Amino acid sequence: MQGYLDVLRTSGLRVPFLAMVLGALPIGMLGLGLLLYVHELTGSLAAGGLAAAAFGLGNAAGMTVQGRLIDRYGQAKILAHAGVACAAFGVLLVAAAPAVDPQGFAVATSAGMGICIPATTGSMRVLLAESVRGAEARTAGYALLAVLFQLALLTGPLITSLLLVSTGPGEAVVMGGVLAGGAGLLFSTTRASRNWRSLRTSARSKDLRRNGGLAVLLLIAAGAGLSAGIVAVAVPAAALALGTAADSGVLIAMVSAGEIIAGLAFGARPWRWSPARLLLATLAGWALAVGMAAWAASSLALLFPALFLVGMCGGPSAIASSALLDTLASRAALTRSYTLMVSVWLVGGALGNAVGGAITEGLGHRQAFALSACWLAALLAIGTLLRRTLETAPPSMP
Repeated sequence: MQGYLDVLRTSGLRVPFLAMVLGALPIGMLGLGLLLYVHELTGSLAAGGLAAAAFGLGNAAGMTVQGRLIDRYGQAKILAHAGVACAAFGVLLVAAAPAVDPQGFAVATSAGMGICIPATTGSMRVLLAESVRGAEARTAGYALLAVLFQLALLTGPLITSLLLVSTGPGEAVVMGGVLAGGAGLLFSTTRASRNWRSLRTSARSKDLRRNGGLAVLLLIAAGAGLSAGIVAVAVPAAALALGTAADSGVLIAMVSAGEIIAGLAFGARPWRWSPARLLLATLAGWALAVGMAAWAASSLALLFPALFLVGMCGGPSAIASSALLDTLASRAALTRSYTLMVSVWLVGGALGNAVGGAITEGLGHRQAFALSACWLAALLAIGTLLRRTLETAPPSMP
C-alpha cells in the first residue's frame, strides 16, 4: 500500500486523477446511450449498433491524433478544445438528428464525439511517469490509473440507465458530452497539466517506426484487444444459452470485479521481475483463465467464478504493458505511444467483436472462449520469442 500512498501524496496529482475519471465516464455512457438513442429515432438496433461502433472507432482514432498533438503542443490546449468539441457534437446530435436523415447523421456525429473524447487517461499516464519517483511507486500509480478507469467504465452505463429512467437516451448522450467537456477543461486547468512540456525535437515519427520493442508491444496490445473483444461477445451469448439476457450484465461485472481486485493487488506490492517478464506472465495466466472459462461454459454456475478468474488474470496485463512502455518509449513520444497502444487495443477489440459474433453464431460460445484462449497463447509465444526485443530500449532514447 505504500506505493499508493506515495502516489496520492505527490503534489498536484489529485485533481488530474478526478478529471481523468470524469473523462472516462463518457466512454462507458456513450456506447450504450448512442445505441439506444439512435434506436429510438430509427426503430433499428442495427442503426444504433452502427452509431456505437462509429463512436468506438472514432475514440480509437481520436486518441492517436490527440497523442500526436499533445506531444507537439502540450496537454492543456488540446484537452480543453477536444472536450468542448465533444460536448458540442452531443448537443448537435440530439438537436438536429430528428430533423434530418437520422442514421447517417447519427453515425457521423457519433464518430465525431468519439474522436473528441479528451485523452485524459493518456495525459494522466504521462504525468504519473514524470511526477512519481521510484519504479515501484510508478507501477502502483499505473495500477491505480487502471482501476479508476475500470471503475469509470462500470459506472458509466449505470449513470446512463438512471438517465434512461428519469429522462431519456437523448439526455444521456448530452450528459456524456457535457462530462467529457468538463473533464477536458478541468484537466487543462490543473497546474500539473499546464506546466507539462513536451520535448518536440526528439518526438519524430521515424523514432517510433524503428522502435522494435514498441512494435512488439503494440502487436501484443492489438492481439489482447482482439481476445477481449471475442470474450465480450461470448459472455452474453453464454448468458442467452444458459440463462437469460439479464445474466450477461452480472457475468460481465464478474470480469470487471476481478480486474479491479487484481489491479489493486498488483500495484500494492513490489515486483523484482522486469516489466517484459511480468507482461508475459500475465498473458500466460490470462490464457489459462480463458481456457478454464471455455471448459466451464456449459454451466452458468461454473461460469461466474471462471469469469472472475479471467478478470483477475487479465487485468494486470494492462498495468504491465504500461510499465513496460516507460522502457520502450522516449519521454518526447510517451503520450503518443500510450494513446497508440490503447487505440490498437480498441481496434483489436472491435475486430474481436466481429470475429466473436461470427464464431458464436456458427459454432457456439464455448468455441469462442476456446478461440480467445488459443489466441492469447499465440501472443504469449510471440512475446516469448521476441522477449529480448521487448527488453531493449531504442537507440534514440537518452
